[in-house]
Amino acid sequence: MNLIGTFIVWTWLLGIALVVPTALPAGGAQKSNIQHRKNNMSSPIIALKEFNLLSSTSNNSSILTRVKAGTPVNIIKAWENNDREQWLLVNVLSEDSNQFFYKKGWVNIS
Repeated sequence: MNLIGTFIVWTWLLGIALVVPTALPAGGAQKSNIQHRKNNMSSPIIALKEFNLLSSTSNNSSILTRVKAGTPVNIIKAWENNDREQWLLVNVLSEDSNQFFYKKGWVNIS
C-alpha cells in the first residue's frame, strides 16, 4: 500500500511540474519593453534653447556645431569633472547641404 501511495504522489507532482510552466508567458515574469524604456537615458529629448556642441569637456574647446531649439538630442553619457561641472555626451541630428547626419559632442549643463 505504501508503494502505491508513493507512486500516486510522484505522479501528481510530475503532472503539476509539466502543466504549470505552460501557463506562464515565454520568458517568465519579465517586464515589457515599454516599462523598460521609461528610465532609459538614450531616449531622445528636445532642446529647449540653443547651445554649442563642444568637442571636449572644456569650456574653451572647439565648437562642432550650434544646436537650435527644438532639435532632438540623444543623451549618451553624463559626466562630472573635478571642478563639479556637469557634462553630457550627446548625439544630435544635424543638417549640412541638405544631408542629415549625427554629430556627437559635449554640452555643459552646470
